[in-house]
Amino acid sequence: MTTDLPISDLSSGNGCIPDLLDFDPPKPIQPLGTLTHSDNQTRGDYASAGADTLSLPQVQIYQHIDFGGRSAITSLNWRYVGDWWNDKISSIVIYRGRWRFYQHSEYRGAYWDLGVGQYRWVEDANIPNDIISSFKFIGY
Repeated sequence: MTTDLPISDLSSGNGCIPDLLDFDPPKPIQPLGTLTHSDNQTRGDYASAGADTLSLPQVQIYQHIDFGGRSAITSLNWRYVGDWWNDKISSIVIYRGRWRFYQHSEYRGAYWDLGVGQYRWVEDANIPNDIISSFKFIGY
């Protein structure tokens, strides 16, 4: 059985190369927060669980300036963003963590580090438009 993925998905089925071996979040790992049930009854307070709980880094990439066009959200490192995303990233939202964006695949070439924030136009962060080919999480 084959599933048809949208061409803009960050997926190994679309020619992207996820990096499943190079994710090693530094300590302390951030807490997840509070889990609630639909009836607003607290089911568990993960914010008080301590430094051993996990909060995954998360980044969202966009095709166009001002968060327009296609987008993809991930917590994974990407050795190659795939043929569709290659050299098409124009804006970025970083929800958690610090991320390094590279000019070429396999984390090669010039790179730029960004922390939590909304980057409506990559050029405002000194990244040339439509140049990113790989990116990875580098810390909190």
